[in-house]
Amino acid sequence: MKKHLILLLIFVSTIAASGQPKDFKTELYIGAKGGLTFSKVRFYPNIMESFLQGNSGGVVFRLVSEPHIGFQVEVNYIQKGWKEDTIGYSRRLNYVSIPIMTHVNLGDKAFRFTLNLGPEVAYMLSEKENFDNETAPLPTDANYRTYFEKPTDTQLDFLFTAGVGMEYYLKSGGAFALEGRAFYSLPNLFNPDNYPYKVSQSNGVQVSLTYLFQLNKKKKAVK
Repeated sequence: MKKHLILLLIFVSTIAASGQPKDFKTELYIGAKGGLTFSKVRFYPNIMESFLQGNSGGVVFRLVSEPHIGFQVEVNYIQKGWKEDTIGYSRRLNYVSIPIMTHVNLGDKAFRFTLNLGPEVAYMLSEKENFDNETAPLPTDANYRTYFEKPTDTQLDFLFTAGVGMEYYLKSGGAFALEGRAFYSLPNLFNPDNYPYKVSQSNGVQVSLTYLFQLNKKKKAVK
């Protein structure tokens, strides 16, 4: 999957570069974003789980130094985790995350399609378990959900993230951006040496709306 995303980035970058205007001026943006996350954990051996909905929000910094190509850095608060409907259990993980991504856009001045792709580092601030029915008896098997009432082993997370979206630019210099983004964690949440799960990696999608303000928009000359 990573190989295909990298090839897609190279392909889109080539197309974008083929029509570069000679009078391009660097674009510098800062913005704020908010949205929802839908995440789960890839366990192996597998368990019955579903996506857990969470919130996300943060600040965005973007520099477009070449026609259609630049980079984007964000500082976000994001909620991840997983949910097990069959036993009424969920765990919410709260992170501060910093994605550092290549930014590619295609389109005219007013409407653009975008691709953001790159690595991300995140630090877990807190986590919370929830039992829908705390009085319900749970199986007594020693190997059953051995992570119950135990903290995760990994606070520092490294991810790969990629998003596609669309943006509408206002004459005032601002822009609204709608994006869908997928993320995949590399470290395991639980140490395989201490738990029966060889794999426990977070993954999911994020949907967000961002408002961007161009800091270096050229002002019209006063006649």
